Amino acid sequence: MTDYSEREPTIITKPGELEDLCGRLKDTGWFAFDTEFVGEDQYRPEVCLIQAATDEYCALIDPLNGLDAHPFWELISDEHLLVIVHSGNEDISQCWKEIGQAPRNVFDLQIAAGIVGLGYPMSLSRLAKTTTGRKIHKSQTLTDWRQRPLTDDQVKYAVEDVACLRPIYKKINKKLVELDRQTWVQEECDAMCIAAGTEDNETQKLKRLKGCGSLSGRELAIAHALLDVRDELAQQYSRPVRSILKDHLLVEIARRGWTSVKRIQTLRGLNLGGAAVKRLVEAVEAGKQLPPEAWPELPTQEDTAQEEILISLITSVLRDYCHRNQLAYSLVSKKQDLRSLVRSYTRPEVAEEDHALKTGWRKAVLGDLLDKILRGECGVRVSNRDAHWGLSVE
Repeated sequence: MTDYSEREPTIITKPGELEDLCGRLKDTGWFAFDTEFVGEDQYRPEVCLIQAATDEYCALIDPLNGLDAHPFWELISDEHLLVIVHSGNEDISQCWKEIGQAPRNVFDLQIAAGIVGLGYPMSLSRLAKTTTGRKIHKSQTLTDWRQRPLTDDQVKYAVEDVACLRPIYKKINKKLVELDRQTWVQEECDAMCIAAGTEDNETQKLKRLKGCGSLSGRELAIAHALLDVRDELAQQYSRPVRSILKDHLLVEIARRGWTSVKRIQTLRGLNLGGAAVKRLVEAVEAGKQLPPEAWPELPTQEDTAQEEILISLITSVLRDYCHRNQLAYSLVSKKQDLRSLVRSYTRPEVAEEDHALKTGWRKAVLGDLLDKILRGECGVRVSNRDAHWGLSVE
């Protein structure tokens, strides 16, 4: 059996070549897509290579030689073209950054694998082995994609990463048709495409800040001001955000409320010059001046003893349901989703209007199952159906 990596790619370095490729992809009506980028040492990930493949050919687009790849990104937003990706969040986010448009008609194999019960999240190599029986060689995962010329091993890796997607798609899509779940994948992929272009709001930024749960309202206001400055410094120095100021240091400055450059510079692990630290001081001062009504609020993460019991109960029911119905539990729900669902009953004042488990395909899957349990309208018991132990809701 021929390896995916043995396909001979076309290297695209000129506008005319890219125009020809885009025309061919349009005529085909679909293509598999991947990118190779470097982002661990700079503010924004740098796209170093774009891969596209159909059944007949594979192309590697090289944007590092000054090639304007906009015509290709416009294909990603063409609703008439099916775009196949695997774990495509980072890949499709480039579409927003490059042309400011939402990707359209994207089929993410990792999402689809979860919806047919193969597991979620599932690596590409494992998914390829499970669906097609073929092994993917991940030898260039940590290679420097900025180097030119590309090595033979890099080219083979890049080809293999995209050429394997279509065969996997065929296997998973067949299963989706059997289970009548194509619309579920479409809904989830559409949501992923929208989320890829959505900036974090104030609350989301703070929730991603490790260790901020113990901060007071005033301290959260300071932390938010420090997050803005950290982001500005990261852009200025073209460095990853957390390499500018680690989360635990930012939280410590917010908690202490320090407005002294010298005191902040005593923190172990701080690697900023005086001018940058002065900007941190200005952020602390600005946060302190905000009135209480302008302080950010984070929902408490502490569950009552009763809430912990209810979360455990519906977690067990949902896990059992997913197991019996060929669904990946980790795709259907996160613990925070179950927590907020339980709190919509125990703390109705914080109930979400459009809860994740009560909308879209998840509502179609679960129906009123969890609602009836939390309302006490049914019971849960252990059952043994056809020699298969599980939970029964009655």
